[in-house]
Formats: sequence, C-alpha cells, structure tokens
Amino acid sequence: MLTSKLRPISRRIGDFSTKAKVMFPKPSTTANVRFISTEREEHFKQLGILDDQGLTVFDTLHEMQVNSCKVFKDNDLFGTYEEASNSFKFMTYDEYNQKVNQCRSLLKDLGVEEYSKVAVISNNRWEWATVAAAAYSLNASLVPMYEAQLPSDWTYILNDSSSTAVFCATQDIFDKVQREVMPMTPSVKASLCFDAPMGEPHAFASAMASNDFDDSGKLIVAPAEYDLANLIYTSGTTGKPKGVELTHLNFTSNVKGAGRSMVEDPKDFVRETDRSLSFLPWAHSYGQTCELWSYMSMGASMGICRGVPVILEDLQLVKPTNLFSVPTLYKKVYDGVHNLMETAPPLRRKLMKKALLLGEARSLAERGMRKPLGSLERVQLSILDRLVLSKIRDRFGGRMRHGFSGGSACPAEVVSFMDALGIPICEGYGLTETSPIITLNVPESRVAGSVGRPLGGVTVYIVDEEGKPVAPGEEGELCCVGPNVMKGYHNNKEATDEVISVAPDGKSRMFHTGDLARMDEEGWVKITGRIKEQYKLENGKYVVPTPIENAISMSRFISQVVLCGANRPHNICLLVPEWPVVRAELKIDESVSEEELANDERVKQLIDAEISESCKGMKKFEVPKEWAFVAPFTAANNMLTPKMSIRRHKVMEAYEDLISELYGDDPIVTEAADGAHKQAA
Repeated sequence: MLTSKLRPISRRIGDFSTKAKVMFPKPSTTANVRFISTEREEHFKQLGILDDQGLTVFDTLHEMQVNSCKVFKDNDLFGTYEEASNSFKFMTYDEYNQKVNQCRSLLKDLGVEEYSKVAVISNNRWEWATVAAAAYSLNASLVPMYEAQLPSDWTYILNDSSSTAVFCATQDIFDKVQREVMPMTPSVKASLCFDAPMGEPHAFASAMASNDFDDSGKLIVAPAEYDLANLIYTSGTTGKPKGVELTHLNFTSNVKGAGRSMVEDPKDFVRETDRSLSFLPWAHSYGQTCELWSYMSMGASMGICRGVPVILEDLQLVKPTNLFSVPTLYKKVYDGVHNLMETAPPLRRKLMKKALLLGEARSLAERGMRKPLGSLERVQLSILDRLVLSKIRDRFGGRMRHGFSGGSACPAEVVSFMDALGIPICEGYGLTETSPIITLNVPESRVAGSVGRPLGGVTVYIVDEEGKPVAPGEEGELCCVGPNVMKGYHNNKEATDEVISVAPDGKSRMFHTGDLARMDEEGWVKITGRIKEQYKLENGKYVVPTPIENAISMSRFISQVVLCGANRPHNICLLVPEWPVVRAELKIDESVSEEELANDERVKQLIDAEISESCKGMKKFEVPKEWAFVAPFTAANNMLTPKMSIRRHKVMEAYEDLISELYGDDPIVTEAADGAHKQAA
C-alpha cells in the first residue's frame, strides 16, 4: 500500500468531506409525491426496509425494486408521452410493481429460469425496466442491446450470451430479428414485441394480459449480491464487442457510493420530488446505474424522452429537476447562448455577458472560492437573473437543480457557464467495466476540469508503466479497486486477464482503465488522455489527441474533431463544421451550398483562426498543420458509439484517402490538395 505522498485515495461508504455548501435556486415541483408519514416510516424501519436515515435498504437490484415499490408506492415513476393530451402520463411505483409481478409469470412461461439470459433490444421505456426487474426476480440476467445496432450485432450478442428470450421495441426490429437473427440463434426460444398491438400473438401486451399476477411471489428466486445482473456488451471504439459481467453488488455499490457516501444529505442530493428527462440509454451502465436504479432507490420519477430530435419539446413538458447527459447537450446550450450574444445588439450583448459574469461569481462565492458578492452586485444579479439567466434556464424546463455529465470530458468553460445559470454540473468518470462510476463531483464539492474524487468504497491508483503508484500530480494510468469492478468479460478470460491485476496492496483485484490521469493530494482526478489513443509522430514526439480535440471542438463553428498523426511528420485534423453558425458569422446566404462554403476563402480563414486560438498554449508539434471538412460522425454511419463516443478507427478507415491527400502522399494530388481545405463527401 502507498504511504505518505504515494497513497491511494479512497472513500469508505458512509464517509463524507466537503467544502462550503452550494446554494442554488430551489425550484418548485409538480411531481406526484406522497411523502411517507413518520408513523409509516417507523413501520418500514421495523420491517428492515428503511435504515436509520430513512433510506431504502437493499443489497441487490431485486431487493431495491421490491422495497422501493413498497415505500414509494403512490409516487410517480415512469412517464410516457401521450399525443392526445400532448403531455406525459405517469405510472406509479405500485402500478410498476404489478407489471413486474405479471412479467415474472410471463418470463417463467417463456422458459426463463435461474441463471437464464433475457435480451432486450429497445430504447428507454417502462417495458424495458419491467422486463429487467422481472428477470432479476428469477435470478436471471439482462442482456441489453440498442435499437440502432445492426442485426449482425444482435446475432453475435444473442449467441455469445446464450440468451433464452428476446424482447423487441418496434415491429420493424421484431421483423428483422425474425428474418435475420432467429435462424442464426438456436438458444433463443421466444421473442415478443413491445409496440405490437393487443391481440397480435407476438405482442408483449397480449402475453402480459394472458398471464396471472405473481402477487404471492411464489415464483421469486431472490438473487444474491454476487449473482450476475447484467451482461452489457461494450459497443467499443475498436474491435468486437465484449460482454461485461456486472453483478448486483456492482450496481448497488455504485448506487450507494454515489448517492449516499459522497453527499451531506442523500435525501437532498436525490429527492422524492426529483424528476429527470430520460434519454441516456439504460442499455449503457451510465444511464442504468445513475438514473434508473439511483432514482428508483430514492422514490424519484423519470419522463421518458421520445427521442433526441424532440428533446427541447420534451424538456418543456417534463420540466426535469435533474438531467443525466453526455457533455454534448450542455455544450449545445452553451454554443446557442454564445451565438446569440455574438449577433445580439450591443446593449443586449452587454447585459448577457454581465449576467453570466455575475452568475459565475455567485457560484464561486457560494463555494468559498472568492469573496461574497457586494450589495450592488447582488441587486444587479437579481435583476439580470430575471431578465437573462432565467430565460436560459427555461430552455431546460425551468426547474433544473443540477445536471450530471459523463461519457467524455465536459469542457471547463461549459461547466462554468452552467454554474453561472445556477445549474451546477456534477461531472463523473467511469467505464462500463466499473458499473460505471469511479470518481464523481457532487454539488457540495466540485472542481472544474476535474472528474471528481473516488466514489465511496473505491480506491484509485495512478500507476506508471511498471504498475507502481506515481507521486501526486504525476501522470499515469488510472486504475481502481472496489466493489464496482466487473466480474470479468463473458467467455473471454484472455481479455479479462489483460485488464485485471493485483493491486499495490498485494491482495485486491485492480482494474486498468487504459486512461491517463493525474490525481492531487486531495484526491481530485483529471483525465489527460487514453493510452491506446496516444501515438508517436515521425519525430518521436508523443501526442495525446483527446485534449487537443476537446480544445478545438470548443469553437462554436466546429462540431466534431478527429486528430491524426501516428508515424506522420505532423498532426492534421478532420473537422465537422457547424454550418448554420458559420453562415451567420460570415453573413452567407442559404443559397450557397455546403460544397461552395467549404471552398470559400473566408471560411478557410475563419477556421484557421479558430484552430490557432484553440491551440494557444499547446506545444508546437501538437497543433494540426492541415485540416479538412468531413460529413458528421453519427451512429448511423458507424462512426459514433451509442454513448456518442467517436469511433476513431472507423473515421480513419472511412477517410483514409483524404488523410493521405492531406499529407501529400500522392504526388499527383498534392498540388490540388494545397491547404487541403475541402469538403469530403
């Protein structure tokens, strides 16, 4: 174990340390909540369902679901959009519990037994959560998949997991499964469709209606905390997907570690009155742990988003108090506001900038990081909050208390911007293999640019190439030990052995994240890059692309960036532009095509200037010397993972010729590629 300065940073479940408490506007709520009486709370404590703090007691996800549905039976849980009323209709915890009891009987009839695998191909919906909880109640495991995946992916996952049954969201997915998947997956004995209308033989609704409720719980096979809960296949930015085996303890330790050990008041961190707009996929451990199970354990509710294209409309209808998101959403709002400022009349622009400056000063003062606002500043902020900041908060529905961000680094400028609005961002870090949270910022204790401190029960080591801990502040690979670390990769001992080793304490299982990081003496962690993405230039200089890409993508004119340069003389980058913002800035008419824009000298100069500004302070060899415009990276073209990470190798494969052209590999096109500022189809 490390000693003195060379010590790991960990926090036991139940420990808490914090700086000054952060005070933000406390929005009202419209959630249907029936707070339990003192008498009823004491009754649940006597039954062992609530602990001394009044928090739900559980060791498995099954136990959590059962106990939460008893304690919060009348609270809203899942909300689904209804077109007729243009609103979200919510089912209660008790109604959900009845669905789970019914689905348990259905799964049993479909041949699901203890240790079976139950697959779901679906975006977030109440049926997804129902099948999951019903599977857990039989000590079966869930195998979640994405609607956007290819049939070949579903086939591989169903075969590798030996799934018994598969549930499909839509008729289109069901038809693809019947036609392209079922003939190739002999272990799958049954398939049903969530969207199929009542009366259809393959309809989930029909199958549920034909089954009796298991009210007595006679079918229940209660899982133990070390039993398998989920088999989540990482979409991965490289190679074949690997099945990550996550136990009930993996999930529940993460839920408790985040919501109970790191905050002063767990009932204030996530309140019964809280509501989220659920759009981050539960098929990924981030959405499943941080939103679905964490919220359910505290009696909160979730409105299920219809889809990203209508997210702004759904924000207005659901009016969430919290959001679980990747940084993209917060940056979109940041960009939108800054674009508005740039085009606003001088007086309005001045008021907006002043409002944001005062809002950020308030946030810093409330965290003890600057002196309190003076009386004049408080009056100014009060006025500007009503005129400016409240209007921006309204874009999120007007009730936001705080947001959660993960999946990739949230730029410090965006975090500060959200602070100025009075919506602090709690940024965390982790992987599917760690259930997922390793470190987390909480409202009471946050550092911009950091992904937080280790979760309750988790120990973090920063190690060198030999696996030895480095001194505080030095860079190395981030590794962790704790109950959140996966059981292993399914059917893949070799891959498991590559990432699991013995910790410096000589006894614990330690997971190697593959990420480069620094950790200071207080335990604040900053991610600096990914080991596998690090490459060497022709001159022997090492480049970590992520920080450079993040800096360039902060430009409001640039949406996505991929940096290239392995074994090359210098870096180049592929850029996806924000064409509407470019047009507005340069006052270019809509009649001008994107191809014409890409070859416009004004656009070239604008992007050159943005890259130069973004890369100020970087080493000379890190700055890209050439760039080219490319089409957006999306899940549809297989260049984004479902959690919105760029598949670097897919981008480089798709634009191999363009990259060669940028470097002038082909002498015939070198002259034509002068500057290489062109549109790639």
